[in-house]
Amino acid sequence: MKHAAGFSSSAVVATLLVSLFFAAFAQSAQLSLASASSTFSFVSKEYDSGTIIPPHSPLNVWYDWVNVSGTQIINYALYTTPDYNFPVPIASIVGQHLRLADGSDIFVASALDGMEVYRDLNGDGIPQANFTSGESEIIYFMYSNMSDSYSMTPIQKVMHYDTAHYEWGFAYENVYAYLQSATARIGVAVRLKLEHLTLGYDFSLNGNVSSLKTSFDIGKAKDIQVFDSTINDYANSSQFSFDGLSLSLLYATATYASNPYSTSVNGQPYNSTTTNSSAVDADIAQVAVGEVKAYDFIFGGNYTLNRNESNETFEAKAEAAAESSLPIKIYGPVVRGISFFSDELNLAELFGGSWPNVNTDYGASSLVYRICFPVWDGQQVVHDPVYVGYVFGSMVIPEFPATTIVVVLMVTTVLVLVTARVRKHYLAKTK
Repeated sequence: MKHAAGFSSSAVVATLLVSLFFAAFAQSAQLSLASASSTFSFVSKEYDSGTIIPPHSPLNVWYDWVNVSGTQIINYALYTTPDYNFPVPIASIVGQHLRLADGSDIFVASALDGMEVYRDLNGDGIPQANFTSGESEIIYFMYSNMSDSYSMTPIQKVMHYDTAHYEWGFAYENVYAYLQSATARIGVAVRLKLEHLTLGYDFSLNGNVSSLKTSFDIGKAKDIQVFDSTINDYANSSQFSFDGLSLSLLYATATYASNPYSTSVNGQPYNSTTTNSSAVDADIAQVAVGEVKAYDFIFGGNYTLNRNESNETFEAKAEAAAESSLPIKIYGPVVRGISFFSDELNLAELFGGSWPNVNTDYGASSLVYRICFPVWDGQQVVHDPVYVGYVFGSMVIPEFPATTIVVVLMVTTVLVLVTARVRKHYLAKTK
């Protein structure tokens, strides 16, 4: 009976410790975005879609939001109401907030800033470009500034086996695009329409590894009109063709972290603002905070070219772009894909804590990259790059805050000590 009483006492202690653990867990869980005094109504929700109507602006922002297991995804797409009578810039940005194992916070965002048409003269698949020296394989800069219509696919939670996937999308139909000569840099050389520009997303979390699969579908070029910029009139469109030309998508990134971070490409340190290389063939780009891996950009893979209802498969290429390879004089210092949303990217309001204002200059983007389609010919392109985030760092950790892990270790240690003492007491009584 006495040993039973001894074990009963240890059980009481263990129960109290476990209760303390769950109390700590509940307290930690409450220290989430829901407790932040945010003006964004969606931050306390697991997932949500809706419209942000900025003050004093005719442009609306469609948002999709995910908030699960200590990480958040935010996606913005620009649009306007049908009664708006002027061209609407087409812009989108997607970003992810992570908290790493050492307690660091990081936010990584990526935005399509423009498209470029190039001729792959050396056959490496990427556009060699150095606008400082004047040598470039880029023939045209492509600007898209409005569409005839648009549609949203609000976010939904779908279970694939035992894994939750959050899926959403945004589509622009009949996208107006303009080509400007990369050498003349004045006027409009070609006006055309892309049948559509469709952006899709699929976010999931497996343990501590998150996966954001992005898909984009760029429609076939149509309604091509060629201008003679010297007389500001139409030229002979029959002399113009996209045959043999390639397409690249130019992306800038915005990265903010509570501790110093670094970027690398193919395992080697890389910074777009300081490198001397005009272009580096990229398979994977990575962001690390200190020694902790935080985020991967997974490039490559195949893309589909739809040519006259016949699908062809080719290898997509990617390059890390140096500042010297950017058409700064054309685009200006501001990254348009980010600057449209800078007022709605109040990181402190979205994620809590203290964050700087989002900088929309190329000079603040340590990673600028191009996704390239060596075979394009003006046809429809479909591709699915993937972004990978490492929640709580690169070690597998259960889905609760790092502070709770300390509590778990404390509880485990105390339980071991209690068990050892009870066992010693039991052995002494049985002798």
